[in-house]
Amino acid sequence: MRINLSTLVLFLLAALFILPVSSEEQNTDKQNESMQNDFVIGLGSQDISLDQLHVHKSTEIQILTALCEGLMTHHPITLEPIPAMAERWTLSDDKRIYTFYLRENACYSNGDPVRADDFKATWLELLNPAQHAEYSVYLDVIKGAEGYRKGSSKDPNSVGIHVLGEKVLEIELEKPTSHFLKLLCILSFSPIHPSYLNTENWDKKAPLVSNGPYFLYQRKDNELILKKNEHYWDNEQVTTEKVRILFYDDPKQVALDFNEGKIHWTSLNDCDFEALEDESKAKIEIFPMFATSFFFFICNKKPWDDYRVRKGLSLLIAWDKLRSKDYSPLPTDKLIPPIPKYPDRKGISAQDIEQGLALLEQAGYPKGKGLPTISFLISKGNTLFADIVTETWKKYLEVPIEYKEIESHEFFNALNAHDYTISSYTWIGDFADPLAFLQMWTSKSNLNEALFANKEYDSLIQESLASIGLERYEKLAQAEEILLQEAVILPINHIASYNIIDLDVIDGWYGNILDIHPLKYIQYKNTSVPPWIVKK
Repeated sequence: MRINLSTLVLFLLAALFILPVSSEEQNTDKQNESMQNDFVIGLGSQDISLDQLHVHKSTEIQILTALCEGLMTHHPITLEPIPAMAERWTLSDDKRIYTFYLRENACYSNGDPVRADDFKATWLELLNPAQHAEYSVYLDVIKGAEGYRKGSSKDPNSVGIHVLGEKVLEIELEKPTSHFLKLLCILSFSPIHPSYLNTENWDKKAPLVSNGPYFLYQRKDNELILKKNEHYWDNEQVTTEKVRILFYDDPKQVALDFNEGKIHWTSLNDCDFEALEDESKAKIEIFPMFATSFFFFICNKKPWDDYRVRKGLSLLIAWDKLRSKDYSPLPTDKLIPPIPKYPDRKGISAQDIEQGLALLEQAGYPKGKGLPTISFLISKGNTLFADIVTETWKKYLEVPIEYKEIESHEFFNALNAHDYTISSYTWIGDFADPLAFLQMWTSKSNLNEALFANKEYDSLIQESLASIGLERYEKLAQAEEILLQEAVILPINHIASYNIIDLDVIDGWYGNILDIHPLKYIQYKNTSVPPWIVKK
């Protein structure tokens, strides 16, 4: 999932110097007065989609934890896949056929039953080439899914998704896939109510029928109101009746409202750090994330399709400054965050002016002469990292450079237009596996913003899908090395999440590496872990 690098860096650096205060010093009376069994979230103003086929931003995915549920869901603490709409499943001896048995009491918020056919219809629409659905590439592990997604097969029956009964769904995989249950936690794979399929802008309606613990009750210009879904299969465990999501144009107002207890959860990326009171700053929860911030080149246009040009430019960058503790608290030259037993692969770790200029000359651009204008896409007012990069390019090259500064709320639309040379964003893995960072760069992926195409890379990703254990990791590491050494992806840093929430008052919210916090579990004033959650 994507988040905009933008002002996040400055907030994160400031937060490193926060000193905690004791719980006795924290005044919670004003929060208690305003709660009234509502949970209020404060977010920066942005364009939000609630259509599972196209969500990909971290904010959208967080909201969908309340509205949607797939066959499996994340355990709120360990993030391991646990049963959700599927009560149980079986796996064939050859580990290629999963049979899922849906809960008899699995229903949408209007009382309609959730059926196996709803999953099949949603997934086939997700694979529809006309949809260009962002996460559709992850379903390529299903037999026939890739061909259907690419349009080489028009027959939906060629896809290994079979309805065996109203509550029985069979999934046939191309090959044994060890991470398949983790994939099913991705909310794009939750069912859409059949009345919304093939309907434009259905997610802009309110009320909105959904199958999660909440449903969208009301939509205002700057607010979403979610109410408890009484038809949800596990509704007895949902103790918060209403969730209000407020969208702010002014980060300072977010901070002021948190200070006053008018909102219960926000993040440093959405509020003015300086406007937070000391007791509010003491409620910042910091947690390392399975996430990486990086630059990437658009790779399908000349001369940027030549790795020598990309790598030559990259070797000129002052990486010691860009990745210094002053700007990058968790610097890295790797795309994949640390995973036990995953092979180490290094990217471009240091400036090498001599080699960089030599590569550019080999490509026919001595000192950059003849290169077209380098267009840098950045969010408006946040040029920190771009300035460091262009400073060295201007010092050693004779090439024009321009900034395309885009308003933050329009940044992702501009990103998808691919009308630039280089840009940056932060990617949070949607499941704790290297594939969450690597499959997106395959040539047919709808998440491949770099428009990168490499047959060897595609083959390694395909081979990894049929491998297990250390052999699988080795294939994925080889693929990562191609991205790094051909300067498609230029990692800057791994990041941490910086949420602001009073955990002396709020229970059911747990820090984790994906920064996903299912709203189902939120409740107030409990001092112990709920009995339905077992820590591992």
